Amino acid sequence: MTAPMTAPFSLEMQGLTKAFEGSPILRGVDLQLHPGERCALIGPNGAGKSSLFNLVSGRYRADSGRVLLYGRDITQCSPQQINRLGLARSFQITSLFPRLTAFENVRCALLWTLGYRYAFWRRLGQLHDASARAQAVLERVGL
Repeated sequence: MTAPMTAPFSLEMQGLTKAFEGSPILRGVDLQLHPGERCALIGPNGAGKSSLFNLVSGRYRADSGRVLLYGRDITQCSPQQINRLGLARSFQITSLFPRLTAFENVRCALLWTLGYRYAFWRRLGQLHDASARAQAVLERVGL
């Protein structure tokens, strides 16, 4: 009888280490995530959370260890290569326009997801789908 085949982990870190100017930041990080699984990475400022994300996303190179995406070693890949393989990083950046209303800010945020690209000649008021979606979002969060 043969052992059942198991799917590779969606994301795996094996013994990741990183130091800056001789100061160790990450020491032997091991983590395995199954497809669809989520986990939280918590810790105080300076604990290495951002450094770990930078290693996984290819922004930094690990001093040792490996990062695997569905079993494929991506440790030496560029951020662009990793993105093309399906792993993307987003940054926690808040971009609000203080002179616009909450509705107008939400509508701006939705334009790209609805397939609109920047065009200075397009009147936003005529984009009824974007306006309806923005209104729905505001109602959902109670604004």
